[in-house]
Amino acid sequence: MRRIELLTELKKLASNGGIEVSILLAGGIARSTKFVDYNPSTKKWRIENYIDSSSTTRLSDTNIKEAIRKKALITEA
Repeated sequence: MRRIELLTELKKLASNGGIEVSILLAGGIARSTKFVDYNPSTKKWRIENYIDSSSTTRLSDTNIKEAIRKKALITEA
């Protein structure tokens, strides 16, 4: 398990074909897992939520930034 602590770190990890990340919930008892892809050329995001198969291209539609602030964003990669 690796904690992602900066948005720039997430961008780097997600810009090479995407990465699976989890937001730790309830003190780590539960998780919200997502696939995150970032294209540095276009500065576009693609985020897929595994729980309901929804997706978005706007980081602001997710809790990812809040999870980074709370040190609750992890990856197994």
